[in-house]
Amino acid sequence: MRLLNTLRIGFCAALAGGSATLAQAAAQDNVAGSWHFAGAARLAEDTNFAGAKTIFALKSSVDFKNLVLTRFSGWLAGSLPFNTNVDSAALVRPLLDDLLLCESFFALGGRPQGPLNFILAIQLDDPRAQAWQDHLRQALGTPGKSFQAQDATGQRWDRPGGYPFWIARAGNWLLVGGGDDLQALQSEYLRQLSQHGSPGPSLGQSWLEADLDWPRLASWMPAPPFSLKPARTQITMTAKAGALRMSAKVTYPQPLLWKFQPWRVPTNIIRDPLISLTAGQDIAALMNPDEPLSILADNPLAGQFYVWAMGIQGMPFQSYAAWPVEDATNALQRLASQAPAAFNPDLARWNSGSLAWYPQTHSLVWGKLATFLNPTLQVAPETNGQYLMASLFPLGRNNPPPPADFLKQIAGRTNLVYYDWELTSPRLQHWRLLSAMLPIFPRSAVSPAGVASTNRVALAKGQIPPIAIEENWLAGLYTLDNTVTEITRTGPDELTILRKSPFALTSLELVMLSHWLSGTGSPGINPGLLPPRARISGPGTNPGGK
Repeated sequence: MRLLNTLRIGFCAALAGGSATLAQAAAQDNVAGSWHFAGAARLAEDTNFAGAKTIFALKSSVDFKNLVLTRFSGWLAGSLPFNTNVDSAALVRPLLDDLLLCESFFALGGRPQGPLNFILAIQLDDPRAQAWQDHLRQALGTPGKSFQAQDATGQRWDRPGGYPFWIARAGNWLLVGGGDDLQALQSEYLRQLSQHGSPGPSLGQSWLEADLDWPRLASWMPAPPFSLKPARTQITMTAKAGALRMSAKVTYPQPLLWKFQPWRVPTNIIRDPLISLTAGQDIAALMNPDEPLSILADNPLAGQFYVWAMGIQGMPFQSYAAWPVEDATNALQRLASQAPAAFNPDLARWNSGSLAWYPQTHSLVWGKLATFLNPTLQVAPETNGQYLMASLFPLGRNNPPPPADFLKQIAGRTNLVYYDWELTSPRLQHWRLLSAMLPIFPRSAVSPAGVASTNRVALAKGQIPPIAIEENWLAGLYTLDNTVTEITRTGPDELTILRKSPFALTSLELVMLSHWLSGTGSPGINPGLLPPRARISGPGTNPGGK
């Protein structure tokens, strides 16, 4: 037993040392983001992924995957220094299947103000490694220069503009890179391969680890969506008891000026049958000061807010939001005077209705949006304090309250920043409708005219339009159970995120991500709110990993 313990300690120390060396190389080598993915082939063997595996096996999922990978092959072909005289997208497309299936390491970064560099290390058998090398050589269009680095042999192309592209084979791994700014990390990958047969430490029980330093990535990427303050985000994803779990640490460059106030849950208007409940507190502290709602004197994100949806048969628009205020009547009057001037110019530009005050009903109404949809802001009929309430549909008064234990997930927790629970499948159907009607939930960065043209071309070729492929996929996600997400403040400059989910993402994340990945859109949606690159959030855990 003593010998086993000694071996165990030595093994753990070796992993820790390898991890520390990689971290040092990353810190010294301008690495701004990295991840280590186990590969879908390994995940298919894990019984904890049985539910996700069933979904991925659906024909609608296969069609959606093929649509997305075909789109991304075109984007990559246009982004990398490939020869324009060949069909680079067709050469890249089969490589993306390997990228999903196989274990891989990826890092990106570079010198400040310089081009974005990257290194990909992917585990491939000899036939697939040869296919990668052949396809990339054809895409580059010219012979490369041979080079030797430690135990690896490869080829290098010095492209115009001083941005080299290189490929190297080491053991059963293939390394592909662009640029010379990550040379220290390249050397460390090769050293680890020579000594341990892998570019870095094992994932163990995890299936994905990622470290994204968004303040550093800002040199190459646009501002994050919804004006979130950039922060370093370290993510670990695992699977346990049939659920996907995520834990993430978010570290900000400066301390967060987040303030706690005792929770004031509007217990008399939150009613069953609930299919989702969200509570947040001082989210404005996590956002840039120029965030649109910050111009309002009564910014709902600066205090507490509650969002919930009911699952009554045939009533998909029973979604509500409420936030406590000191004087509801005066707060509503202030919003009625400020909000139209602040938001109507943009709404007119998006052809998405307008805000107007209706004194006879004492309500601020978002009108001319849809024939049967007029979001309304009023004083809430709540006896547990004063609140403002936004609704898509009149609030029923006769429904019973949720179970008493349900709201205890929020009450009394002094470091809780955000809590979200949902029945993912029914809530997903709500967001599929709402995302097409409300411009605050944009469908894609593609114009409506461009989307219509794409769909017409597909139909003319006898193909299924992208929007139909996406909607078929979303419609097939009808078996998803509870998703729970919690964000807590665990340090002056640190947040911790825990999630437990049947399929990694919340219903809203699934809808918005699928819209962007498929390139679909619909009239009346603001395309400027969605970033040009997807940021995929992963599976989560319940608090404490329970």
